[in-house]
Amino acid sequence: MKKIFGFWNLMLLVAGSLFIVSCGDDTDPIGTKGPTVTETHTFDASVDQEASQNISFSVKGVKGDADLKSITVKEDGVNLATSRFKIDNEAPSSAAVLLLGADKQGFTKNFEISLPTESGTYKYEFVLADDNNNTNTVSLEVKVAAVSTITSERMYNYLGPLAGGLDLLTGKAVSKGGDNGTWAGAHIRDNGNNVVPGNPDTYPWKGEFIPWNNSVVRKVNNSEWSNVVGKSQIVTLFNNAGSDLASSKMTVGDVYVVKNETNYFLIKVKSVVNDGSATENNDYSDFEIKQ
Repeated sequence: MKKIFGFWNLMLLVAGSLFIVSCGDDTDPIGTKGPTVTETHTFDASVDQEASQNISFSVKGVKGDADLKSITVKEDGVNLATSRFKIDNEAPSSAAVLLLGADKQGFTKNFEISLPTESGTYKYEFVLADDNNNTNTVSLEVKVAAVSTITSERMYNYLGPLAGGLDLLTGKAVSKGGDNGTWAGAHIRDNGNNVVPGNPDTYPWKGEFIPWNNSVVRKVNNSEWSNVVGKSQIVTLFNNAGSDLASSKMTVGDVYVVKNETNYFLIKVKSVVNDGSATENNDYSDFEIKQ
């Protein structure tokens, strides 16, 4: 009987040991609580933002059970180019920014992002990771609006039978509109012919346009055409341009900025065609228009 009692005591001891080991395995020594990232922004995300302009986010990272490791900036799921953003006014070396020192315990940083040059809706994400490879993401969709570019109809010699004014909002040619010659709706108008003294039957075309209906025209460098992607850039060009022009001699490729009330236009001369006739007055010009 003593041998049997000893055997059962041994079995109870082994079972108890297994229970203790099993209970110990239920505890995760690393921890499972991940990090948390939040953002606030200084712009109205419900309205279109202007192409190529900068927008700002204040991004806050809070650690979980492990130290913070990195914060990554993405645009439409792709790491954002380092040339497109700054962190606390400093250029990053990578879209996945390593967190060092006190930042591993938590941080609040300012991210300034340069928007794309084309219209569309873009998703910006901030992905926070910790040393346990846990991640958390906050995102925001931003609508971007770039300038639109249209090609105008032909603006003919205003002394001829065809439409001699131009509506820069629509690119449509505007006719004289009766004997009063108002060219209603036109923002610029052709400047007609030079009368040759002593020969009233000869009228060489000037190849010029003039501001119309309270427009103001200023010349800018031709290279500005390709630089402009946002409406505020046109306003800045106008404000920084030279003097107001009473008339403008047209050369293909020349670029002008036109202000009419609250509307601003950047226009580039596309073609200038002299009909070669002293009497028909079918000479014309046309433009590309950014607005």
